[in-house]
Amino acid sequence: MRGKRLKLLLAFLVVYLSWDAYALIYPLIGRWSVNVLSYFLKLPLTSYRFEYSVVSWTVSNEPVHRVMRAVYKAGFVGSFWLPAIYFTLTDEKRAKRLFRRFALGFGLLALSFALFHVYAPHVVYTLPEHYAPNDWTARPEFVFPSPHCTLAFIGLLSVLEERKRETLLLALFLALVPVSTVLLGEHWVWDVLAGFMVALLAVRLEKRV
Repeated sequence: MRGKRLKLLLAFLVVYLSWDAYALIYPLIGRWSVNVLSYFLKLPLTSYRFEYSVVSWTVSNEPVHRVMRAVYKAGFVGSFWLPAIYFTLTDEKRAKRLFRRFALGFGLLALSFALFHVYAPHVVYTLPEHYAPNDWTARPEFVFPSPHCTLAFIGLLSVLEERKRETLLLALFLALVPVSTVLLGEHWVWDVLAGFMVALLAVRLEKRV
C-alpha cells in the first residue's frame, strides 16, 4: 500500500515539475505567442476603474485582504498538492483520475499560452497593492486562462464528486483561490472563467479516457 501511494505521489511530482519545465522553455516557444491584450481590454470588466475599485476595496478591508493574500500565496501549490495528497491517502482510483486531470489541464494551458497571451491587471495598470516580481515559474504571459484557477477548479470539481463532509475545508479553500486572484488584481474576471472552462474540459476528457 505504501509503495502504491509513493508511486502516485511521484507521478504527481512529475506532472507538477512538468509545468516548471514548460516555464523554462517558454521563452523559446512564447516568441510565437500572439499578444491579444488590445482586443482583451475591449471586454467588459477590464477597465482601470473596475480593477482599481476591486483592489481598493480588498486592501481597505484588512481581514479580507489578509485572508485573500494568504489564499493566493498558497493557491498554486495548495490547489495541486492538497487534493493530490488527500486522494492519494484515501482513494487510489480517484488519485489516478486527478493525476490525469492535472496533466490534461497543464497541457491545455501550455497550448493556450503558446498560441496567445495577455498580461495581468497589475501589469497593465497601477493598482493599490504590493505585487511580487514575476519569476520564471510565474511569467507575465501566464494569465489567460489562469493557472491558479485551472488547478483550483480541477481540484474542486474532483473533491465535490465525493460529496463528503470531511472535504468541506479543502473545497472552501479551492473555491476561494479564484476569488482571491480577482480581488487582489492578480487576474482578470475572464481569466477565472477561462480557467473554469479549461478545468471542465480536462475533467470531461479524463472521463472519456
